[in-house]
Amino acid sequence: MRYNEYMKVNLRCETLKQQVDEEISLLSKLVEEPDYESNYAAHMETGVVYDKRILGDKIARLNHEIEELEDKIENDKQ
Repeated sequence: MRYNEYMKVNLRCETLKQQVDEEISLLSKLVEEPDYESNYAAHMETGVVYDKRILGDKIARLNHEIEELEDKIENDKQ
């Protein structure tokens, strides 16, 4: 892998990691109804309601792409 391509892949990987951190931070600020089991929760500051399944799926997709990019970098080093 050329240096230019390596930098693009590495930058994409770092950007994805930042997105994962932001999504996890968002999840930590969600408030659920204690007596009602649901996939939905409201943001404690804005009141916006989120579907936790969608957020979880997004985090899983981002982590999968990060793993693929890290594997690509690692395989190209060898």
